[in-house]
Amino acid sequence: MSNRIWSIALIALSAWLMGFAPAQEAPPAQQGASPTQEEYTLKLQPKEGDTFKYRFTMELTFGEQSAVVTMNISSKVIKVDADGNIVIESGSSDGMVKFGEQEMPIPPSPATRTTFKPNGMPVKVEGGNNPDVSLRMARLNAQFFPDKPVKIGDKWDAELKGEGSAPPLKANFELVAKEKVGDIETLKIKFTIQEIGEKVEGGAATLTGHLWIDPKTGMLVRMNGSVKGMPAEGAPMPLDGTLTMERIP
Repeated sequence: MSNRIWSIALIALSAWLMGFAPAQEAPPAQQGASPTQEEYTLKLQPKEGDTFKYRFTMELTFGEQSAVVTMNISSKVIKVDADGNIVIESGSSDGMVKFGEQEMPIPPSPATRTTFKPNGMPVKVEGGNNPDVSLRMARLNAQFFPDKPVKIGDKWDAELKGEGSAPPLKANFELVAKEKVGDIETLKIKFTIQEIGEKVEGGAATLTGHLWIDPKTGMLVRMNGSVKGMPAEGAPMPLDGTLTMERIP
């Protein structure tokens, strides 16, 4: 059972390695102008060399069994090219899985490098145990940034065509609030991302939840979500569960 649990933990890691929306706050209105609601431009634009660390927790179920996976995740921006495409290298450490009353350490996962477009779309995943599954999970976790500024209450939709073994996706987003998380002023986004198609291997997966991003650094501060039908290498069936991700020093 331990090898299966390790595989589940590693796929859970690949599902949540970065890719969340940076946001740039629009300049304030000029004095004397009519008051307007603040607008935000969502765009992936971290700097080369930036490093972000997180604590990841997932409570998952498969059949009548359950497990809790925890680990630290470190992601570093390796490259930003002339077109704004970004390569992020990520890996895990201090992983642990609790299966009933039994706890087992998780070996560090092989590093993955994911290439993102400026609009947040993952286009390539390299490394890891199973790049095909990692790409599918990166797509399921993708942020589809709108091509115009948005304000609190705005909604946008997106679709993504199938690629290889990864099925098509449809997604819905809403900018719901500006909230403080710890000492950081963040933007809160509600999302639903769903695979579509009747012939998806293992069934179509759905991810729903909220994420909080720092408009100054443009990176994730917190994420809460739930997933149904998540594909996982080594698992006897698709997984259901809840997950959280919190930035740590």
